[in-house]
Amino acid sequence: MEIYIELLELPIVYLLLFSLIERLQTQKKTVTKIFNFNKIIIQKISLSLYESTTTARQDAISTSNLGLRSSVTSTLHYSTKANSPVISDSAFVPVISYSNADKEKIAILESNKNRSGIYRWVNLTTGNTYIGSSGNVSNRFSKYFNIKFLVNEVTKNNSMIYRSLIKNGYSNFKLEILEYCEIDVVIEREQYYLDRFKPEYNILKVAGSLRGFKHSEATKEAMSLSKKDSIISEETRLKIATTLSKGEYIVVKVLETDSFLSFISIRKAAEFIDIHPSYLAKTIKLSGFYKSKEFLVYKSSTPLEEILKLETYKNAITNEDRTKKRTETSKELIRKANLGKTLSPETIAKITLNSKNAKPVLVTNIETKEIIEFSSASAAAKYLGVDESYVRRCITNNKSCKGHIVQR
Repeated sequence: MEIYIELLELPIVYLLLFSLIERLQTQKKTVTKIFNFNKIIIQKISLSLYESTTTARQDAISTSNLGLRSSVTSTLHYSTKANSPVISDSAFVPVISYSNADKEKIAILESNKNRSGIYRWVNLTTGNTYIGSSGNVSNRFSKYFNIKFLVNEVTKNNSMIYRSLIKNGYSNFKLEILEYCEIDVVIEREQYYLDRFKPEYNILKVAGSLRGFKHSEATKEAMSLSKKDSIISEETRLKIATTLSKGEYIVVKVLETDSFLSFISIRKAAEFIDIHPSYLAKTIKLSGFYKSKEFLVYKSSTPLEEILKLETYKNAITNEDRTKKRTETSKELIRKANLGKTLSPETIAKITLNSKNAKPVLVTNIETKEIIEFSSASAAAKYLGVDESYVRRCITNNKSCKGHIVQR
């Protein structure tokens, strides 16, 4: 456990050090010179101690509660920045940690299906990190593991994490799930971790969503971003400020929770719901909105009431209802047809064998030759951003699919 002590006056340092040195010398420990008082002004120190029942206060610490053991060397740390918050990264334990992102691709994609949360990439060589969030982390990771996608993205924006993944390779990174959470608080939780860990690869230190619909608040946020991050080009700053001053940003309605998120760009919104930005932009341009089972996406310049009145929206809802009814009817017919039937041991054995012998779907990037294995055509379709039926046709007809070869 580390106890941090804010020093109000420098003389307390001397008292604490003398007490510590005396304690160590009593236990016949070798005390080395820690630093030169004439060169460094100590404004914050910390002692690595065993857990004690007494809490250190700003103005005093009891030497009787240091709890040092004869086999332990106490280490003194210091910071030359006054009042800087110190948060120990080593004290934090992620929900899941994949030590080699390259070797554990399949496990990463499979174990995070349909889960929303916060993740962190860690460069094993430099220790630099990137923190992100997604409404479906598995879909988000599938894009990270698509080299072609990364290459295309770095030509459009200055993504440090994409560049580093391309340069260093997945084997030089570990991937951590910091937290799983409800989709409507994902951005809020991402901001918490951005503030806590201050990741080096994150160019913007504010999470991608601008909460709420008050245009003045959004504008303040944009101006804050442009001041804080000198890496942002003047062109980007102007674009953000102009967009928000017009009240134009992207609204994402989470249908399950009936909550709203707002994003400064199509790209950010697309990243959150895990579809390709150009597809989202094209759909909104043609229909005025994008709708899936989980999300409704539209521009803030168009009121939600107008979206709901659009014929295209009504048709989308009608088609969804028809599909749902057909699916439910089919399931009910199958259920009734099989009601009271008892499967023979031979049939059960055959079903079990077919299940065990089911072949995975292999998706090969034509350009990079990278191969990703999926448990089903449905999972491969989500990765490629196409319909499952299209993937099956590509497999049957031995045709390429969006720059990939798909086969069983």
